[in-house]
Amino acid sequence: MKKIVLLCLLAAIICGSVFAQTAPPATTTIKGALGLSAGRIAVVSGDVTYYVRGLERFVGFIDGLKEGAQVSIEGYASTLAFEGQKGRFFYPITLTLNGKNYEVGSPTPFNMMSGRNGRFISPGFGTRKR
Repeated sequence: MKKIVLLCLLAAIICGSVFAQTAPPATTTIKGALGLSAGRIAVVSGDVTYYVRGLERFVGFIDGLKEGAQVSIEGYASTLAFEGQKGRFFYPITLTLNGKNYEVGSPTPFNMMSGRNGRFISPGFGTRKR
């Protein structure tokens, strides 16, 4: 009897953990001027410096995307500080520059940190010869 109760309890815990997924974080919109901080593209909005991930890929391809440009960026802000700096990483979805909207990221939050099947990609991931 104890084994059956324990087995049913274990099965209930496993089933419950499958459905106990957290909701995705809410999107945030930041507005400000593009600049460089700690060698990264950043936007200062209020008292917080947001290090915008992946925006360097579009420099030279989007007209007007340069230091000092006034932008509005929608995306996800991380809650972790960057290397002791006062700031946060920002994962952009859309960029508004000079009245034009650009899709610069994925609607899935933090997709830049995960690779195949959601596993973290280290710099040497998948480079080993077999």
